[in-house]
Amino acid sequence: MRAAIAILGMLLAAGDPPAAGGATLVVQVEGLKDDQGGVHAALYASEEGFPTKPEKALRHADGKIEGGRARIVFEGIPPGGYAVSVYHDENGNGRLDTGFLGIPTEGLASSNDAKGFMGPPSFDKARIDVGPGENRITVRVGY
Repeated sequence: MRAAIAILGMLLAAGDPPAAGGATLVVQVEGLKDDQGGVHAALYASEEGFPTKPEKALRHADGKIEGGRARIVFEGIPPGGYAVSVYHDENGNGRLDTGFLGIPTEGLASSNDAKGFMGPPSFDKARIDVGPGENRITVRVGY
């Protein structure tokens, strides 16, 4: 009986085990022009909505800016192909601000530092492979 209680105690103390094959994606954001506001990231599992329709993203996460950098973590995602879009929410209003013609007025970045021509980058250009365990990428914000 004591052994069973001891084992139960160890299992409870350990918390939930990570999902089999689960992945973590750590996104290091660099090139932020100042520490005002915050950084918002969206993780897309397909080209549908990338990067202009955040409601189509698989996950969202925010990061605090310190010294022109931020760190964002997506945990418990299935291994596979993803694209990340990031923006510097300078005024903290929770959305990407745009100017007269819909051109963003806040800094942007995508995985692979993918850039579009006369518009956003394609999912294929921004696609990264995420394997089991911890994966790390760095994105550089452009203004």
